Amino acid sequence: MHKIKLAGLLGAVALAAACGDNFLTGGELSNDPNRPTQATSAQLFVGIEVNTWAELSSDLSRVSNLWTQQLLGENLYTDTYHYGVSEGTTNGFQAALYTGGGLIDIHRLEQQTAAAHDSVFHGVAEVMEALLIGTGADLFGDITYTHALTNEQNPPLDPQLAVYDSVQVLLSRAIVDLAATGPTNAGPGDADLAYHGDAAKWTKLAHTLKARFLAHTGEVRPTVYAQVASEAKAGLTDNTDTFNAVFSGAANEQNFWYQFDIVQRPGYIAPDPQFVALLKSRTDPRLATFFNADQSDLSDALLKPTASQPLVSALESVLLWAEGLQRSGNDAGALVRLNQARALVGLAAEPAGLSGRDLLSEILLEEYIADFQSLEAWNLYKRTCTPNLTPIVAGKKIPARFPYDGVERNTNTNIPPLSGQPARNANDPANATSDATGAACLGQ
Repeated sequence: MHKIKLAGLLGAVALAAACGDNFLTGGELSNDPNRPTQATSAQLFVGIEVNTWAELSSDLSRVSNLWTQQLLGENLYTDTYHYGVSEGTTNGFQAALYTGGGLIDIHRLEQQTAAAHDSVFHGVAEVMEALLIGTGADLFGDITYTHALTNEQNPPLDPQLAVYDSVQVLLSRAIVDLAATGPTNAGPGDADLAYHGDAAKWTKLAHTLKARFLAHTGEVRPTVYAQVASEAKAGLTDNTDTFNAVFSGAANEQNFWYQFDIVQRPGYIAPDPQFVALLKSRTDPRLATFFNADQSDLSDALLKPTASQPLVSALESVLLWAEGLQRSGNDAGALVRLNQARALVGLAAEPAGLSGRDLLSEILLEEYIADFQSLEAWNLYKRTCTPNLTPIVAGKKIPARFPYDGVERNTNTNIPPLSGQPARNANDPANATSDATGAACLGQ
């Protein structure tokens, strides 16, 4: 496990350097020749973007897909599939919230873009900060945030729900910044490998992230769902809007799933029979999109070294819109949005009149399928107990949080030892029943 994650993170660093050679020419790169060691805003942003891609689409997304029974773990992944988890599982990923394209570089970028009066670029940086820190709260719960860059020897941890609240404030500020006009508001341009500096797409992404992180608090703050619907409505709604990690396919610039499944650890993952059976039972064409013909591995399309990896998709956004409407009492509107989401993946519309728990069940199952290869399938399961998964190991519960990095615990006494860490985060009390069916929740 340790070697796998290091390879992914080192690949991200190499990708940042290589992409910098391809895309960052002229402009800021030619400024301040007497200080060549000070990174330009464009250079900083490439490193930030690819660090975030590694955090969201490498080892922890695979591990979470094992726990949501979308993937089967084999060889050394068998223990992880059977809920073997330790501080070593996350070594490197907690640190990546702060270093190597994390919060330190993001704050530096925010300072530089503010000084340059580039509010659009500043807004983009704020969106990246929100995505990274909100994901950190998803993974670990309480994390160091407001005291992260204060040079304190043992910075305190912010409560998870307070971090989510800070993320909402940050995204609201980013939306304002992204609307700025004028000659100084150039944005990142082609240093942005995902959206090429398109402020409108970054604004939509900010709204969808607001919906995502609001939904993550829905178990303990059930009144948020009307706001989830409102934010998702303003978010990503067309497949061309999806926020993708992009890869050239050159050495150290390859899709993380390709690096793992083809180059580094072939035979460590396979389609989980539970997920395959679900797709077959629904005659879902994504069975062939996700997996090869005999369902022994991921599909060739997903394993291309150049395959783009969706991190925040229009499909996720429209389904959150549907869920938010249904939970707010608007079944008719929710059905329209469910069918809009189904159309995005080539599925026929659900029949008129679908309502209540049956409608919610369809929305949640569509979210679960759409979130394959993403941490969001795990976040959905924790929040809704959907699907109502039977644990792989009798007598055990499906893991509901990742342990803090052992390295981080050893350097900050405010991080408790593994034995003192909670089994679940503050946003995620165990579900007594499945939201989709009302039956007793089996895995929490």
